Amino acid sequence: MKTIILDLTKPKIELLINEDTEIYGVFVGKKDMKLKTELTVIHTKPNLKSLTIVKAVVFDKSSFDMIGNLVINTGAKYTDAYLRLDALIMSADASARVIPSLEITENDVKGGHGATVGQVNQDQLFYLQSRGLNKTDAESLLVDGFLSDINIKITNSS
Repeated sequence: MKTIILDLTKPKIELLINEDTEIYGVFVGKKDMKLKTELTVIHTKPNLKSLTIVKAVVFDKSSFDMIGNLVINTGAKYTDAYLRLDALIMSADASARVIPSLEITENDVKGGHGATVGQVNQDQLFYLQSRGLNKTDAESLLVDGFLSDINIKITNSS
């Protein structure tokens, strides 16, 4: 299976899927960093699989804005594709917006998408601090956990 690591600094990314593909992207925003991008993953051939996962963590006054499009065109029968966009907000001034969408013009396909935007879980943070970690280390541990699955995939593809 082919692995693609996204360069999320581009305002528009379009990928044509020609073989089974895993697509990963990570954004960590600090200070006043801003990222706005649109990703389109297009299937035109039959019997192919794709998995797209993008995760963002925003601190301080940074922002993450992403539109993700999963397109399964006519002729791409038996496609199995999934798009996932997740964002973790680490401060009151940070912001994130993720919009996943599907466009399917073929029958007999499996296509799905999901998205989450949320703040760090205060109960988890409290638990870690009650075990002796300071707030910064506890937050760092939670961020590492949030990104761990995608970091493993990116590290293994290098």
